[in-house]
Amino acid sequence: MAHHAKDMNEERQIAGSRADFIELAGIGSDLEDFLREFSARPEIFYSMPRARRREIECQMDAILSLFGK
Repeated sequence: MAHHAKDMNEERQIAGSRADFIELAGIGSDLEDFLREFSARPEIFYSMPRARRREIECQMDAILSLFGK
């Protein structure tokens, strides 16, 4: 369950579970599936088509940029 907390006049969301984190981070099911497979077999990243790798990189960059805000 996600909780809301006030911190320096900013509302923050805190994930209470793995599913909450995935939802709050904006990770779609396609990226979630890739990350699960990648964590078991990292070599799949280099064997996928260049366009697909770029798509995954863009999704991950977008999510990581949210953490910097």
